Amino acid sequence: MKPTIQLNERNGLRMPKTDCAYQVASMPSRGGHSSRRASIRAVSHEYFKNEARSTFATEAAFFSVIVMTAAVPLIYTAMAMVHLVRSFAAL
Repeated sequence: MKPTIQLNERNGLRMPKTDCAYQVASMPSRGGHSSRRASIRAVSHEYFKNEARSTFATEAAFFSVIVMTAAVPLIYTAMAMVHLVRSFAAL
């Protein structure tokens, strides 16, 4: 059952009235299924057993490409800084 909105009007302000005794209706049971629910551990085990393995290699490959792409400019920056320091030391 959806609660109805009631407004309190005090000092010219319209504020919603809070229903502190509201309780959510329980979900009806699914037809044909047992009331036993799978635990979070069982669900996560199934996920890592089936789905995570198939995408791990792809994600690892993309991660390595991203790391290499980010590493190249950092290496060139470090080399440029060394060159700059050596040029100042020669003066």
